[in-house]
Amino acid sequence: MNTKEYLVQSIVSQMTIYLMNDFHWDMQTALKAIYHSELFLKLDDPEIELYTQSPKYVYLFLKKELTTGKYT
Repeated sequence: MNTKEYLVQSIVSQMTIYLMNDFHWDMQTALKAIYHSELFLKLDDPEIELYTQSPKYVYLFLKKELTTGKYT
């Protein structure tokens, strides 16, 4: 596992916990929401380097996407 993959998985792990707490979802539902989001594509993009940001910061974008249907 390289550094980028590690950072992405660390953020996904923390965002899963945030979703479980905020939306009262089980782990499977939270992970599915993350991996099927537009944000995840951006998170994994080496040109954007969103994976270098804090999990809470990235989560705010995910939460916005889930509640409004739009990433930005």
